[in-house]
Amino acid sequence: MAQSAGGKTTWKGNHPVGQIAAARPFYRFAATGLGAAMWFFLFYRAKKDGPALLGWKHPWDH
Repeated sequence: MAQSAGGKTTWKGNHPVGQIAAARPFYRFAATGLGAAMWFFLFYRAKKDGPALLGWKHPWDH
């Protein structure tokens, strides 16, 4: 899909956005941190409530 012409990447096809600028480092770092926090929270809650959600244990037993 992408071709390099003299160091500049050109895209084939009809797309309304000609060039998408790279994100600033702060936003990439913030997105990585928020994504990591989300997965940490998901796995933390799965460890705490997973058996009750899967029916292996009654919710009032823990």
